[in-house]
Amino acid sequence: MSKHYQFGSAFAILLVIAPLLVGCAAGTTGSGESDLQGTITVSGAWALYPMMVRWGEEFHKANPGVEFDISAGGAGKGMADALAGAVDIGMVSRDIAPEEEAKGAFRIAV
Repeated sequence: MSKHYQFGSAFAILLVIAPLLVGCAAGTTGSGESDLQGTITVSGAWALYPMMVRWGEEFHKANPGVEFDISAGGAGKGMADALAGAVDIGMVSRDIAPEEEAKGAFRIAV
C-alpha cells in the first residue's frame, strides 16, 4: 500500500472524528468537563485499527462519558457493518465500490 493511500485513509478517519471533537467543545459544562455520553462503535480495516484505538483513548480522556467499541476484521467487514447499521463508523482502506455508494456509503478522506 502506498504512503499516499495510507495518508488518505488516515485522513478519512480524522474527518469522521473531527466533528465529534468539535461537538465536545459545544457540549461542555461550566466546569470544562464534557457532558457527552454513549458508545461509538467502529469496525473495519486492520491498517486503521491502531490509529482508531489511539484516537478513541484520547477522545475518552477528554470525554469520560464516551466509550469506544472498536474491532478490526478488514475493510470489507467495516463496509458491511456500516451499511448494515451495525456500527457508527466503518474503517475502509480501499476505494468504495459504486454498488456500496448506491447503498449509502460515502468516503471521508483523512
